[in-house]
Amino acid sequence: MDFRIQGTIEKLLEHLNVKEGTFDRVICAGGAANTEQLETHLELSKRLHDSHVAVLSVHEDCGAGAVKEDLYKAGDTARSLGFEPKLFYIKLDGTWEEVQPQGVSG
Repeated sequence: MDFRIQGTIEKLLEHLNVKEGTFDRVICAGGAANTEQLETHLELSKRLHDSHVAVLSVHEDCGAGAVKEDLYKAGDTARSLGFEPKLFYIKLDGTWEEVQPQGVSG
């Protein structure tokens, strides 16, 4: 929900070749670290739209307290609901770092 990362998110989606109007977008404080919201929205996206990939992120300097390591649990949550998680740590300088889910190599 942080205005400081919105442009970076748009660039990331473009980089991933995710076209506007082809995905469900969820924005909440804490991003993917907000487990309750993550589960609720992933379940709905799966049930209503049969979604398969989840692009999940948290960003540095998060006022809600999310940290990069929260992406591991988010990835596990997404996998448990039938998604292929793609995890990203968003930096305030306009870049991002892809984080590999635990137990998954390169």
